[in-house]
Amino acid sequence: MKVFDLHCDTIGECYKQQKRLRSNDMHLSLEQLSRYEEYCQVFAIWITDDKRGQTAVDYFDSVADLYYNSVEENADLISVYGSGKNTPVKGILACEGGSACGGTLEGLRHLYDRGVRLITLTWNANNEIGGGAFSEGGLTPFGVEFVKECERLGIVIDVSHLNRETFWDVAKITTKPFVASHSNADIVDNVYGHKRNLDEVQIKAIRDRGGLIGLNFCYDFLQQQEYPGLLSLGEQIRYLLALGCEDVIALGSDYDGCDMIEDLKCACSLENAYNSLLSQGFSKEILNKIFYENAQRFFEKI
Repeated sequence: MKVFDLHCDTIGECYKQQKRLRSNDMHLSLEQLSRYEEYCQVFAIWITDDKRGQTAVDYFDSVADLYYNSVEENADLISVYGSGKNTPVKGILACEGGSACGGTLEGLRHLYDRGVRLITLTWNANNEIGGGAFSEGGLTPFGVEFVKECERLGIVIDVSHLNRETFWDVAKITTKPFVASHSNADIVDNVYGHKRNLDEVQIKAIRDRGGLIGLNFCYDFLQQQEYPGLLSLGEQIRYLLALGCEDVIALGSDYDGCDMIEDLKCACSLENAYNSLLSQGFSKEILNKIFYENAQRFFEKI
């Protein structure tokens, strides 16, 4: 079984809790991932809303150092995506919160030089770039420059955590595909009314641009009385398929970044999740696209 996950916060938690990426008691470890035929993981470094300027830059660099040390120390299990090494796990470095650039384009280029290939522009509050999900306002003038420089460098823009205004500002000024790495659909007939969810028009914009939407396993986003656990994940997939997103849906677990539903409490649960979705009527062709092929194709192309 092959898996491609667009978002986890594990490397930051390893840094904060002084735990090892190879083996730990968290949602995700290299030993868990290595049981799969292939596992591509986007490792995000989360910049909290209280970190700005050089403080944010220094924090990012410290966690990035741990990431690369972990890759070097566990070369039998993990390699950098695209390096050509035959390891069970391939890693892509991402940044969750563009404040890691310290408010400068030189800082953005520093992130690129350190291997960042995907940036979630904000977290929930405003930053130098624009408005997050729980704040107001769109892209700032610096944010416009930032987004354009991301496209020039080849860094994938991630619109998870943006408010609606910033989302549409990004859609207006970009030309390349962008992703929502860990965002679910706002299903009108159910109780998904969460500011972190995507509405139908946003979903279609990502679809039409050739982007990706990574399904988030967060308890608050999936657990409902009507459709608990993996049934709720299935409802998300059905809704997105009805909007023509067969080639858009991916995984965006948010492992080690939030509370998980019980059926997806760790990365070793994904095979059971796949089988559960099969029993809900989804074909292997569709599930293989969601679990691996859509994201793999996107990153090979981008």
